[in-house]
Amino acid sequence: CKLAAWLEAKMKRWGMKSEQREIKVERQKVKTERRELKASPERISMELLSYRVGRLEKRIEELKTEFQELDHNAKELIQSFEPQCEIIAQEAGEDELWSSLLEDRLTLVEVNIFFSYVVDMLQSLHLCVLEKQPGFTSILPTLSSILRRKAWDMELEATWASVLSEFGLTESDVKALCAFFVTHCNEADYYPLKDRHMYCQNIQEVLDTAVPSRILHHCLLHLVQLAELENSMVASEQQLVKRASPRRRQRPK
Repeated sequence: CKLAAWLEAKMKRWGMKSEQREIKVERQKVKTERRELKASPERISMELLSYRVGRLEKRIEELKTEFQELDHNAKELIQSFEPQCEIIAQEAGEDELWSSLLEDRLTLVEVNIFFSYVVDMLQSLHLCVLEKQPGFTSILPTLSSILRRKAWDMELEATWASVLSEFGLTESDVKALCAFFVTHCNEADYYPLKDRHMYCQNIQEVLDTAVPSRILHHCLLHLVQLAELENSMVASEQQLVKRASPRRRQRPK
């Protein structure tokens, strides 16, 4: 009987301990669930933020791709329109040139002065080409023959481009000079270089007032500057020659 009572008491103690353990486990589970429930809104907000950031980054990459495509297409359009823009600009310059020539704001003396510079330059271009290509002397008697032949003669075209660069001129400049020559060749007179300053002192002012075409204005001013530079170089060379020449001794009487 004592043994049975002892065993019964022992079993009760074990039961009470097991119940206490279960109670502790349950309490820990409750605490864990509470912590999880407390942390779940933060986790949800972080996941949502990460999702939205991912969508934003993806959209940014899509926009970058679209922008690159648009930029590439814009460059292709600009390149396709560049020849047409150059043609339009060239036509506008030619219209401005002929309008300036037809307005005829220059006086007769001023026309003669600039006509003389133009004639000198056209002759210089012709002579320089023949100096570089002496074999063409018999078949290229005029500047117009050079302009016609260079369209299909590559060697002559290269020589012509070299001569233009030496004078600081372009094809557009030559067209403007030829247009001025054709317009005034029937009525203009040629003035020698030494006589031109007698009739007109301020070339820049005359061009600014009477020549609205930018191409023609630039060409005529450039011709005058080249002529003055060449004239000053020739004068300085002559002075050097005079200084270098020995003085003649006077004969004794």
